[in-house]
Amino acid sequence: MKRNILAIGAHPDDVEFGCSGTLLKHSKCGDNVTVLVMTNGVSTDGVTGKTIRSEEEFVGETTIAAERMHANLRLLDFQDLHVPFSFESVSGIEKVIRELDVDVLYTHWAGDSNQDHIATYKASIAAARYVKNVYCYEQIPIPRHTENEMKCTLYNDITDVFEEKMHVVESHFSQLKKYAVAGFDVKKNLEVLARYRGIQAGVKYAEAFQVIKTVS
Repeated sequence: MKRNILAIGAHPDDVEFGCSGTLLKHSKCGDNVTVLVMTNGVSTDGVTGKTIRSEEEFVGETTIAAERMHANLRLLDFQDLHVPFSFESVSGIEKVIRELDVDVLYTHWAGDSNQDHIATYKASIAAARYVKNVYCYEQIPIPRHTENEMKCTLYNDITDVFEEKMHVVESHFSQLKKYAVAGFDVKKNLEVLARYRGIQAGVKYAEAFQVIKTVS
């Protein structure tokens, strides 16, 4: 039976880095996959004001990534670095949930250390109160630490789609370049994380999730 899958990210690349392996497996099973991005437009550095991702890059990278995941793409219109937990963000997500009749929802994790990610998590949980299956994916493996470590309670074997996931990740060239300039190889870090979660799960590569709720 086909299911309707919704994956929510504050920014383009969040879903791709966090759970695109799992989304690829959903697509291969015939599920209807939609990616919802909370922000739309130029991304800037919060301190320097320097443009990190232009509007042209935003459109190109996000569209290519969705195509590579075999996913539909939806965008809300909040500003980068200013995603709110508000009536507007909750109702925006809930409209998509109702329209798509969502069965499974993936979103950010409550302990994330990025402010947009935290607001997106809160808005997602509020909007998904009637969704039966809600899971949180991990934040990108770069220097971000939190006092509340993620409690992984679900592992998905992505060994057979790992190379496809890396192909999806490569869609976001501007972000890979941004982190490389800062000294971090995102692709390598994602492989290390997938191998680590794979060791825990007894497979080669895995993505890990925290279960908010699941109803059979």
